[in-house]
Amino acid sequence: MKYTRIAATTVAIALAASACGGDKKDGADTGKDPARLKVWMMGDGTPEQTKFLDQVETEFRQKHPNTDVQVKYVPWPQVATTFQKAAAGGEGPDVTELGNTDVQSHIEQGNLLDISDQVAGWADAGKLNKTALENDKADGKTYALPWYGGVRGVWYRTDWFTKAGITPPKNWAELTAAAKKIQDAQKVPGIGVPTDQTNALLSFVWGDGGDIASKQGGKWVGQFTSPQVKDAVSYYTGLITTDKVAPEKYVGKNELQGPQTDFALGKLGMYIDGSWAYAQMKKIAPKNADKWAVFPIPAKNGGNAPALAGGSDVAVWKDTKAATAAFDYATVLNNAKNAAAWADISGFSSMRSDVRFSDPRLGVFTDIAANTKFAPISSGWGEFEQSKKVVPNMLKAIVQGKPIDDELKKADEQANTLLNP
Repeated sequence: MKYTRIAATTVAIALAASACGGDKKDGADTGKDPARLKVWMMGDGTPEQTKFLDQVETEFRQKHPNTDVQVKYVPWPQVATTFQKAAAGGEGPDVTELGNTDVQSHIEQGNLLDISDQVAGWADAGKLNKTALENDKADGKTYALPWYGGVRGVWYRTDWFTKAGITPPKNWAELTAAAKKIQDAQKVPGIGVPTDQTNALLSFVWGDGGDIASKQGGKWVGQFTSPQVKDAVSYYTGLITTDKVAPEKYVGKNELQGPQTDFALGKLGMYIDGSWAYAQMKKIAPKNADKWAVFPIPAKNGGNAPALAGGSDVAVWKDTKAATAAFDYATVLNNAKNAAAWADISGFSSMRSDVRFSDPRLGVFTDIAANTKFAPISSGWGEFEQSKKVVPNMLKAIVQGKPIDDELKKADEQANTLLNP
């Protein structure tokens, strides 16, 4: 996933920023259309994405006929160094895609243009996911637009549920019971809960009314030792150790390292993943595709748990000399028509409330995306999540028998340090 992989670059970006200081010039606008608008997209770019961006350019040029759009794909291994050079005053873009977990780092480093006034004047701004938009702000100013997001739900087999008389679980007790029924009836593990899946654990924590950190006196304070987090961690790990409806073979793994393939092949009852998984699973086992469906991760006592809205945003680089055209491109890219097309092409949910997947099978993800929360909005989140793997290491240790209270206390100590860089 883009947002996960780019998040790993946060530390490197921060180091680059400390070297370049804050001497960059604010974005400017000559009032004339630029001859060229430089747009950065993350990844290698598929033929489908290139075709989509060509169509976006055609629409953009209806308003800016004299401006060529130059799209540069930044391969994942080069993301850190590419942004470092741009932040240091090199050849940066006018518009760029950013992992949403990296936005705060870029704001802190002074890399993004304040687009508060432009956003306030954009009629579609009210359609944007409010939680995601909040992540793009600092000190009351807006620096990016939410573009698309990846939210997760629980994939299950409709034929197995029907045969066992199960309806989509509405709370934790029903989720465990469903896993046991599937396990007994189909002789496969009921659910996959890999320990390297921070986003899933967060949903269970939020679904119990807790949070892993809170802002107190201007600083983040770890809340892992709170009753709610301990309850959620106990439930999640207990699916493996106590209820024994989840296999140990996914300990130290993520959703792609076993659960996805096993589920697609009919070797696993349920697993947690996003809308983008559908295309990959169809490649693995197309004969089973019509049997798959999704329900939201349930909250402890009923209702849907909030989902982590990881994904990508679009920002105007602070050094641009074409701020007006750059913002126009961002809004054409993210208008309702193009947002809908991109959702279908990418498999990621639009961060617009008026856009849904055209495939009704994926429609549930649009509903899930309406109930999202963010991880602590801190420039240290990337290191906390990716470099130090605080949550995965904690879950793994608990499943392997370490005392839960000791591991929760250790996680609190890491949160107190890493989330306050």
